[in-house]
Amino acid sequence: MDPKPYLDRRFGRRAFLKGVGALALTGVAAPLAACAGGTPTAVTTPSPSSSPSLRTPIRHVLVAMQENRSFDHYYGYAPFAGSHGVPADYRNPDGRGGFVKPHHLTRLTSADISHTWDNTHREHHRGAMDGFYTTDGPIAMGYYTADDLPYYYSLIESSALCVNYFCSVLGPTYPNRLYLAAGTAGGLTTNGVFGYGVIDYPCILDLLEDAGVSWKVYNIGLDSVERGDSNNVFYFFKRWARDARTAATKDDYLRDLEAGLPQMSFIVPGFTNHLDEHPPADVSAGMGMQRELITALQKSAAWKDCAYVLTYDEAGGFFDHKPPPQLDSWGLGIRVPTWVISPFAKPGHLEPALYDHTSILKFIEKVFGLPTLASVNHQFDESTPSGPNYEAGAGRASGLPAAPRDSRFDLGNLMECFSF
Repeated sequence: MDPKPYLDRRFGRRAFLKGVGALALTGVAAPLAACAGGTPTAVTTPSPSSSPSLRTPIRHVLVAMQENRSFDHYYGYAPFAGSHGVPADYRNPDGRGGFVKPHHLTRLTSADISHTWDNTHREHHRGAMDGFYTTDGPIAMGYYTADDLPYYYSLIESSALCVNYFCSVLGPTYPNRLYLAAGTAGGLTTNGVFGYGVIDYPCILDLLEDAGVSWKVYNIGLDSVERGDSNNVFYFFKRWARDARTAATKDDYLRDLEAGLPQMSFIVPGFTNHLDEHPPADVSAGMGMQRELITALQKSAAWKDCAYVLTYDEAGGFFDHKPPPQLDSWGLGIRVPTWVISPFAKPGHLEPALYDHTSILKFIEKVFGLPTLASVNHQFDESTPSGPNYEAGAGRASGLPAAPRDSRFDLGNLMECFSF
């Protein structure tokens, strides 16, 4: 069929989903438990609380989350990907009785393709991973190589690449970014909930603050929160909506490299300045920004005891051949690229441990000896809200449980990527 991708920018980056979300939740957009099909991957019982902190030489953690790229789209044909790359026989039905294979994109920009809750589930196709073309057309089957992404490919020489890192849900930006912030999106399935202080449950900043761990959120371009253009979901949390530390800038980052970084840093790329790699952004612009930030860090005093994690919120509609395991009613989502960059990272290492965005939370909790968010947030242990932006928007009073995942035993905590 001819794809009809949603062009977020026509309506403002996020606002278009206020209308789409209600339609998506009327039947086609069931939670993963309802649409994954087959036998779910076996999981273990989550731990009720955090295990003791692991003593490491890491004193500074930095987490940068870019936008909308899948693992296979960026590294599926990398020489170093090995068995984790695209199989020779991988293909998608074309909807007319034929099949299409992935192809190299000849330009560093592309149109924005759909990555809504319902269409991501169509791409996933109950774990067959063959609905990308029929959902989003030829662009969804495109990939890049070392010629297109030279700096990113060069990271393999000194860094660890996570080859089983999946985004947290089969859905768009905000639900996935909320999993990074709080270990759960509380049942949210669209980008339709945003704004200053609209969320009132604990996030990682609460754990850091209450433990006396210094932190900042560095924005590489300040986008509109009210319009839903900002990638910085920390503004959405009531306790932190107006805290100056959530509104630090690139200049602050560069100054702090000289004056002293906080113990925990989140780096949020700009959307409107096209530095987040979200189509139609030129991928080399976001890569260049990351190179600047990482290189500056490597030249600073903080480098000797830091870990820099570079990941992506979700796949953006681009193909990936690996079916995500089903850990709970909500996820996991499509596989995304994730690098662990540090003096202690295993160079040239492909880490096969199972990760999602809450693995980063588990890592932060280990490094700084924090409790889990699952131990302090019980708001979604039994159910999640209903409404047009939630899974329970189709006439049900409440949705499926979505407790924070950061106490699960079946998700790694990134420590596997280091040699201490």
